[in-house]
Amino acid sequence: MNKLKTAKAPPPRWQSILLPLIAGFLHLRVFYYAAFHCILRAFHSTRASESTSEEFMRECFLIDRAVFVAYMFDLACCYLRVIPFSRCRCSRDIIGHHMPTLLLALPLAVPLWGNLRQFESTSFSILDFKVGNEQRNRFIDAYTLASGFAYASSLNEVFMCFQRVEMSLQGVNSFNDISSMKNHFFTSRFVVYSELCYKLSFFWGMSIIACKACCDFDKSLYDFITAPLSYDNSIWSTMLTIYTSPAVLRGALFRAFSVVMYPSMGMRCLKKIQQLHREGKGKKI
Repeated sequence: MNKLKTAKAPPPRWQSILLPLIAGFLHLRVFYYAAFHCILRAFHSTRASESTSEEFMRECFLIDRAVFVAYMFDLACCYLRVIPFSRCRCSRDIIGHHMPTLLLALPLAVPLWGNLRQFESTSFSILDFKVGNEQRNRFIDAYTLASGFAYASSLNEVFMCFQRVEMSLQGVNSFNDISSMKNHFFTSRFVVYSELCYKLSFFWGMSIIACKACCDFDKSLYDFITAPLSYDNSIWSTMLTIYTSPAVLRGALFRAFSVVMYPSMGMRCLKKIQQLHREGKGKKI
């Protein structure tokens, strides 16, 4: 006789509400650092490039720590069988998104904010310039903008976490069933429309700015290396020197991911916006 498999009991209702709520605030913290400590500060009168090297490294550490805590909490939610994001159907979707950042992007930044000069010798040679030096300004501004616009995507997670909280409060498991819910805010048409528009602006806008900033960061290292009049190494030797920098490799990974994934993700997002618009004709948002 075949033994009947006992299904795993669903997590307690309070757990399905509380965990996504905490996850939402953790991702909101990431967005705060990305928006106010990176993007706005790069354009503010007190620019990031006018910080001391210690202040710059601390800012880099703070945003990476916020990302690490938020992503690890998401994985803990998955372990507890709670999916914190409204649009994800299984934990595999979240794990597949978070692990490259946790295993590659964040560790590659450690030498820069951890003051490990043996791994980032060129970067620290630039940071050792006096505050206000043009090469130093370009280096810091490029890194700050790249980090800010890359992690600005965390607002997407904020939307989805708070949508999950609202769904769990009304016993809805699938995002496709939100139309059956009685009370809406984060799952209202207006907020969903705003969420999708923000996603699209990231996939086809902010990610491009982040990629441009990554290129500017690489260029700042190239200009520093080739600045001496006596420098006569080949372009291949120069590129090898640049791309042995963990910070440059981190930017290269982001650009590769953006080129491969974001165009199609943006197209899917655009189709969802068009579908939402067709479904909402004649209705108040």
